[in-house]
Amino acid sequence: MIRRFTTFVLLLSALIMMAGCGGDVVKSVLANGETKAKLMDAIAGDTAMSGEVLDKLMGSEGTRAMVMEKVLGNGDMMQGLMGSIAKDQTMVDGILNLAAQDSVMSSHLMSVLQGMQMASKKKK
Repeated sequence: MIRRFTTFVLLLSALIMMAGCGGDVVKSVLANGETKAKLMDAIAGDTAMSGEVLDKLMGSEGTRAMVMEKVLGNGDMMQGLMGSIAKDQTMVDGILNLAAQDSVMSSHLMSVLQGMQMASKKKK
């Protein structure tokens, strides 16, 4: 933890010094692979800053779609997301309502519900 904080402080200090030298600081930091990696590690290690970055990414349509695509493409993340949704009755209701609005999904949903009814009758 202390090492990450120290790295973050050193990186921030370097950025401040570079700002005084003129030129585009962001471009110079991102052009250097090692500095870029340290910056990304510092952001990933700071939950508050990570949250700010996510808020910024979700603030525009293009980056929001990219974040959603990345989340949907990550199996572990999707399992966690589905688990969270499954534990929240309001979210489950919302998903079912959205599915019911689509004719193909509505038919599938009815088949699933009928299967669940038949399975519950067999248990009795």
